[in-house]
This record gives sequence, structure tokens and C-alpha cells, in this order.
Amino acid sequence: MNTVPNKVLVNSKLPASSFRIGQISGGPPRGAWTTTNWLPIIIESSVSLGALPEAKGLVSWLPPHAISNAILDVAFAEEEPPIVMNLVHPRPVVWRALIEPIADALVERKATSHALPLVPFSEWLEKLELSAKDFNEETMERIPAIKLLNFMRALTQADLAIRASGDMASEAAGMNSFTTTIAQRASPTMKELKSLSSADAAQWVDYWATMGMFQTL
Repeated sequence: MNTVPNKVLVNSKLPASSFRIGQISGGPPRGAWTTTNWLPIIIESSVSLGALPEAKGLVSWLPPHAISNAILDVAFAEEEPPIVMNLVHPRPVVWRALIEPIADALVERKATSHALPLVPFSEWLEKLELSAKDFNEETMERIPAIKLLNFMRALTQADLAIRASGDMASEAAGMNSFTTTIAQRASPTMKELKSLSSADAAQWVDYWATMGMFQTL
């Protein structure tokens, strides 16, 4: 609220809002989630590493249609818009609730022969770092997370901190947590939005498969 842009909005006296948008997921109608984003990169890499990382805590990823509709809700509301509004999912779910369905969908899409096990993020990072020791162009193509090694280390350190604290209400992997009280008050879309589900996760995998992200068995 004390950032320069927000101060400008307040002082301008104009009916304007600043939207703080969190992690954007894939969404209807095709589950489109760019393959160059960090989560798809983790999923693609996990196929070759033989395991998926399990992070403790919650994820509040928000699909694109919810973001655009929430902005329209505010733009066309009769009430004066809030100066700042957080756009993250108002009903977060645990990391495992989405990663396990992704593992199942990978089998259905024949990207893997069996459901990949979920291992602690630290164990998954060990697999990644091992693969990075003797990497070449072919390895980099199969395991693109090598390119984001420092970022993956940061996610792992954040996960270790959450596990040590026992605060499972934190945003998984050290992502910022934001309240959505104002957003739900200002936007019917945010107020009524349903939690992400296994169906959403399966749709993401379907999209990634159509984009050629996996080599089918």
C-alpha cells in the first residue's frame, strides 16, 4: 500500500485500482499454462528424474479467466474501487492435492509408465543436481530445470523452512501469501471461485502434452 504507484493513485483522486497478481495457472478452455513457466519445467524435468517434488504448504494459483473477470468486476462496479486488491486464489489447496493428479495424468497421457512418486523437495533437488553434473544439450532438453538450478535451490530452502516451522498454512515453496478479503468483497468472481481440483491438473497435463512437452512411451 505504501509503494510509489499506490501513492500516485491515492493522490490522483481518480477511481483507480492496483492489482497485485500472484502465480497464474493454466485455465479453461484448454488448460493453457506456458511450458516455460517454473511449474511446467518442474513437471517436465520430473519425468526424466523419476520423481515429483512434494512441497509442504498451500498453493493459491489463479487461472487467467478468474483474473480477467475479477478486473472486469471491479471496473464495472458501481462502488468506488479499492486502491489495492490481491488477486490470488481465495481457496488455496495443499501442493499434493494438485501434484498427485498430475502424476496420474502423466500415466494416462503415456508420458510415464507408472505414477511418479512424490519425494521431499530436498530429495528431488539432489536428483536434479546429480543430473546437472554431467549435463549436455540432450540432458538440458529433457531436464530444463537445470537452467533454473538456483531458483530450485531457493524453493527447496523455503520448503525446508516450512517443514521446520510446522506452519503448513504458509504458501508452498516460499511464495508470498496474500489476503483476499478485499478482493472477495469487490469481486463476485473471487467470492464464488471454486478451489483448483484434480480436473484442472489433468487439463494442464493435457495442454502440455499437446504442446509436445513429453515424449510418450
